[in-house]
Amino acid sequence: MDLDTIVFRTYTLQEVLIVGAGIMIGLFFLVSFVKKLFKKKEPDKHIQLVRCANCGWKGQVSRYAGRCPSCNEPMGDQKAKSGS
Repeated sequence: MDLDTIVFRTYTLQEVLIVGAGIMIGLFFLVSFVKKLFKKKEPDKHIQLVRCANCGWKGQVSRYAGRCPSCNEPMGDQKAKSGS
């Protein structure tokens, strides 16, 4: 099939293919942008939100070295490991 074949009104097959490819590429980028826009952020697996039972401080601490920055009590997963 010749690319100079008129497909629609005065548009040739070559022009229709170029526009179609441009639309497909544009849709690909649009869909990827929308997916990134609405993607839920996964919580960090190394951080946990806690509240200190001793002094009342609340915030984020490490799961591996979780201690209250105010009173140095073990918090979160560290509290469970220490047995208190």
